[in-house]
Parts: sequence; structure tokens; C-alpha cells
Amino acid sequence: MYADDLFHTLPLSLIYFVTVCFVLITLAFGVMLGRFYRRKHGDQKESSIGSAVGATLGLLAFLLAFTFNMTASRFGDRKALVLGEANVIHNAYLRADFLLPEQATRARALLAEYADFRDYDPGERKIRAEDLAHVEGLHRQLWGIVDYHVAQQYNAGYLRQFVDPLSELIRYHHSRVVVALQYHIPPPIWLSMYFMTGLAMMVIGYQFGISRGGSLQIAAALALTFATVILLIADLDRSMEGLLLVDERPLHELNLRLQREQQRRLEEKTGPDSVSLPRGVSPGHPAVQSP
Repeated sequence: MYADDLFHTLPLSLIYFVTVCFVLITLAFGVMLGRFYRRKHGDQKESSIGSAVGATLGLLAFLLAFTFNMTASRFGDRKALVLGEANVIHNAYLRADFLLPEQATRARALLAEYADFRDYDPGERKIRAEDLAHVEGLHRQLWGIVDYHVAQQYNAGYLRQFVDPLSELIRYHHSRVVVALQYHIPPPIWLSMYFMTGLAMMVIGYQFGISRGGSLQIAAALALTFATVILLIADLDRSMEGLLLVDERPLHELNLRLQREQQRRLEEKTGPDSVSLPRGVSPGHPAVQSP
């Protein structure tokens, strides 16, 4: 559990620095071993060392590709869930018309609040337990509207038109929580990746020591290359920090659309002069078109 927290809480800049140092240290250790062996036993055939280096690098490349594919696939899942959630919120908002008039107004207001709450920048705002509790509270209020209609023995066909997207909305929420906040690269894979990287660098350094080859420039290039790949994997594995964040634009556009729709409905009831503009909407702002 500690290792799991460690790999997902360290700053990405620190991961990059530690990886560069780790590669350089293991490479230097391999060079020392190679020089020691050469002084004690003389020169060794290059072919046997080259085969070991090739095999080790091939296994490391396979592990890095496997891990990168895992994180890239989950990144794609997070993008699909954002778009799916935006669509299902809008669908539930439209189908609120199948409810009783007063409850339909309440449902639309709750869904507009829900979209406004989901409209955030993941790079600036961290998800807290209070945020998840607030979302689940909105779910309970929306489902309470369904319970009210059931108690009133409302037409089941009409009610189902609202229940179906509402159920999907709740499902999308739980899916986003699990995929974004709970699914990560397991610690054994992280440990294996660093172990294989260290072993590969040690074998390369050993070859440098035996053959009297290698240079500081080659060592720096290897360190920066492998550290960049590992940093990219770590960045993809995190949903709330880094440079590779899921674009939340579908939810932002939906929020603007629903806030404008709510404003229009209020203007129809009370008149345009008595209605204030919602958050994020300025006078004269063009309506957001459906993608």
C-alpha cells in the first residue's frame, strides 16, 4: 500500500530527476565492473557481451511498450467517459420534460447545477472527498424525483424516459471515479520497470568498461531518453496533474449551454430585466453550438 501511494504521489519533476540519477548511477556501476573485470581477467569477446546487451534491451523495450500501452488505453477511456457524461447529462436535461411540470423544473435545475459542478480544470482543482459527496448528494436528489413520481403512480413509460439517462449518468460518474482516481499502474510493474532499466544500463556500462568505449555524452543521452519515456508513462497514469490531461471542453460547453437554457426559461417566467447572467456567461456571448 505504501509503494502504491509512493508512485502516485511523488511530483513528476522528482520522478524525472530520480530516474536520470538512477540511470547514470547504474551505468557508472556497470562501467566500474567492466573495468575491474578487464584489469583482472583481460579482454573479453565483444560478441557475448553484445548478445546480453541486445537481449536485455529487448526485454526492457517490451516492458516499456506494455506499460505505455496500458496507460495510453486508460487515457483514452478517460476521454471517452468525459464525452459520454456530457452527452448523458444533456440527454437527461431534455428528457426532464416527461416529468410533472414542477418536478421537471427542479430536475433541470439540479442537472444544470451538476453540469456546472463538473465543469472544472483538472490541472487547477483537485478532487476531494467533499466533492464526491456533493455529486452523490445531487444523485440522491435526482433519484428522489423518480421516487416521487413512483409514489404518485405516474405513467411508467414517461418516467422511464427520464430514469434511463439518469441511471446512465450515475454509472458514468462511478466509472470516472474508478478509472481516473483508482486505476493506476500496479507497484510491481513500476518496480519491474526500474529493475529492468537498471539492469540494462548496468550491462551497457559493463560493455563500455570491457571495450574501453563509451563517453559522458552517450551516458547523458541514455539517461535523458529512458527518463523521458518513464516520465511520459507516469504523466499518462495521472489524471489530475501533468501535461497530458483529458480535455474537459465537452463538459464546459455543456455547462454554458444548460446555463443559457436555464436563463431563457427564467426569462420566460419573470422577464429578462430581472434575471442575472449565470457563472461564466457574459452579455452578448454567443450560444454554444452542438459539436
